[in-house]
Order: sequence, then C-alpha cells, then structure tokens
Amino acid sequence: MLARTAGHIPLTGYAPSAMVHCNILFLQRTITMSCFASIKGGTTGREMRRKRKLAMIIDSLMSRARASIAKRRHYNRLVAEIDSFSSRDLADMRADRSEMLYQVHKQIYG
Repeated sequence: MLARTAGHIPLTGYAPSAMVHCNILFLQRTITMSCFASIKGGTTGREMRRKRKLAMIIDSLMSRARASIAKRRHYNRLVAEIDSFSSRDLADMRADRSEMLYQVHKQIYG
C-alpha cells in the first residue's frame, strides 16, 4: 500500500494517468476559470504532466487577462471623470486636461 501524505492518496498506483479539464466562463464581464484533474485510463505520466502544464499556462494567461481588464476599466473610469470636467472647472482647479490624462495613464500603466 502506498503511503498517504497529508490525507491525500497519491495517484501513482491507483490511476495510471489523470486528465486535466478546464472550464472558462465569461459571466457579466468577469472571467472565472476552474481546473480539475479526473482519473482517466490510457494516458502516460508524461501526457499527464503536459496537460497539467497546459492548465497552468492557461490559468496564468487568464490571470493576466483579468488584471489587464481591471486596469483598463479603472483607466476608463478615470478618463471619463476627467472628460466630465468643463473648461471652467479645469480653470478653477488650475489644471490641464492633457496633463491629467498623462498622469492617469502613468499611474495605471506605469
């Protein structure tokens, strides 16, 4: 019998391979992703590692996409707020619209 670690039974010995399934859901402008491994026969350990690596790459891409979308939303909100100021409002604040837009872009995107 194989040793148990932290309450989990290792796959080796019980299942020759595992298949990784990923579901990507686009719901109301949010991206959620879930990945799980299910026991399937017929694939080798090498294929299983390749599928896990692919799932990790997809997860990384989705995380970066979510971060990028969040940045873009924040930027668009700030630009809309700046655009809502009239020329008189900007004169009262002694501000320049183009300088404000530059600073917002610099703050959000670096």
